[in-house]
Amino acid sequence: MTALSATSLLAQLGGGLLGDRFDKRIVAGVCMLAHMSALILLAYGGSIVAVVAFVLLHGMAWGIRGPLMPAIRADYFGRASFGMINGISGLVTMVGTVAGPVFVGVTTDLLGSYHLGFTVLALLAGLGSLCFFFARRPRVED
Repeated sequence: MTALSATSLLAQLGGGLLGDRFDKRIVAGVCMLAHMSALILLAYGGSIVAVVAFVLLHGMAWGIRGPLMPAIRADYFGRASFGMINGISGLVTMVGTVAGPVFVGVTTDLLGSYHLGFTVLALLAGLGSLCFFFARRPRVED
């Protein structure tokens, strides 16, 4: 956990810079693909090398993506709706933060393996990447 947090912290420094130089939704989508890859490594790697790769990939993706989320919300919805959008987004994130470990724990208890739980979470991260890639700014009607 310490290495994961440290990796994420260091990556946050670059997340804002990447978001200023490149399309934020593409960077966020690539980060979600990195989350997916990291979870697959964790589920099927079976070695300390896989765990280290998970920590680096997941930590970097989480750190880079972190500063981009409020920036994307501000770009897409402006200041007038920022609080509401940020609050709803935080609620969605919290549901995943709580449900993910419970889901993995239940599937592991039932099946005796982390494979299914982490694979489902990886597929959800992959789906999240598609959402970022296809996201477009809402049209403002006069």
